[in-house]
Amino acid sequence: RHFGLSSKLTLHACANPMLDITNMPVALTQPKRPCGGGYGVFLTEKRPEFQKACEGLPRKSGFTAVTKMAGDNWKKMTDAQQAPYNKKYADAKVQFDKDMAAFLAKGGEVTKGARGLRSEKRKARDAKKKKDVNAPKRPGAGAYSIFLAENRAKIMQSLPAGSKVSDVAKVAGEQWKALSDAQRKPYNEKFLKKQEEYKVALAEYKK
Repeated sequence: RHFGLSSKLTLHACANPMLDITNMPVALTQPKRPCGGGYGVFLTEKRPEFQKACEGLPRKSGFTAVTKMAGDNWKKMTDAQQAPYNKKYADAKVQFDKDMAAFLAKGGEVTKGARGLRSEKRKARDAKKKKDVNAPKRPGAGAYSIFLAENRAKIMQSLPAGSKVSDVAKVAGEQWKALSDAQRKPYNEKFLKKQEEYKVALAEYKK
C-alpha cells in the first residue's frame, strides 16, 4: 500500500512516541524585498497588458519593447496618477520590514538574491579594474616588451616624421621575428630578472 510523506511521518510517530511531528522545524522563507519604487508596482500590474500589445516580437525584442512601453507610459502620468502606485510600494516596504524582522527573530539567515549576487559580482569586477597607483609595476608582455623598450627610440628615428605608434609596433614586431634564439636570449634573461624583481617587490608591498 502506498503512503504519502505525511502518512509515513504519522506512522513513524505512532511507532515512536518520542517523535513529535508537530514540533519538527519548518523551513523559513526569506521575505522578498520590493524593488523599483512605484514604477516597479506599475510595471508588475501592467506587464500583461504591455506584453499583449507586443505579441509576435522575438523574446528579447519583446522584453525591450515592454520595458520601453512601460517607461514611456509612466513618464506621461501625472503625480496624482502615479500616487497610488507609490503608496502601494511604500506599504509593501513597511510590510517587508515587518516580515524581515519576524524572519530574523525566528532564526532566519539572510541570503542574497539574484539581484544582490549580480551587484556583488559587478562590484568585484569594478574593483579589479581600479589600479593601485602605488603597487609595483608588472613587467610587460615577455621578452619582446624588453626589446621594444630598448629599441623604440631607434625605430622611431628610422621612420618618417608623423609616424604612428602602430607603425613603430609593426617595425618592432618584424625585427623581433627576424632575431635568432641566440639574439633573443639576452632579452629573455632580462625579462625573467624583471619578473623576479616584481614578485619580490609585490610581496613586500602586500605586507
